[in-house]
Amino acid sequence: MPILRSIRSHFNRSLGETLLWMFGWVENRPAALRPAFYGALFIWALILFRGGLVVLPIALPLLFFHDRHLFWQLMLTFSLLAPAGGFVGGLLYGLASPLVNRFGIVGTVLKFTLAAWAYLIVLVFVIIPVIEPHDRFTFRDAGDWVFIGGFGVVLGIAMAVGARKDAA
Repeated sequence: MPILRSIRSHFNRSLGETLLWMFGWVENRPAALRPAFYGALFIWALILFRGGLVVLPIALPLLFFHDRHLFWQLMLTFSLLAPAGGFVGGLLYGLASPLVNRFGIVGTVLKFTLAAWAYLIVLVFVIIPVIEPHDRFTFRDAGDWVFIGGFGVVLGIAMAVGARKDAA
């Protein structure tokens, strides 16, 4: 059966082979979409390496039997909503790159700030209301936009400085 062979070959890969396969798959996408896919993969990596490998395998089964509603909210967030925010941020980064690359460090900061703003908008208006339904944010609340704007600029500068160090 072809599906069984495919499953066996998938689980016979090492982590390194799987990562090489994923990066190869992303590199075969159109150039404008690559940052979007890398954004989603980056968010998944953050989830896994910031406690996912230790905390999630313990916490999720406990939550499944204790509070199924919260379990499904977290599963939706970890598997779909957070990576979607990374995808949207990466998409904006990819679309802005050709326009702002000629501006040097200012363009680099702008690209990363746009990506951060996109992810923070998804975080504030989609992810937090799913996890905490009683915390409803509105698009008219100036405090939310000040947080998104200010924190997005700080993240954009921090990521641009990190990217410039890597390029040097």
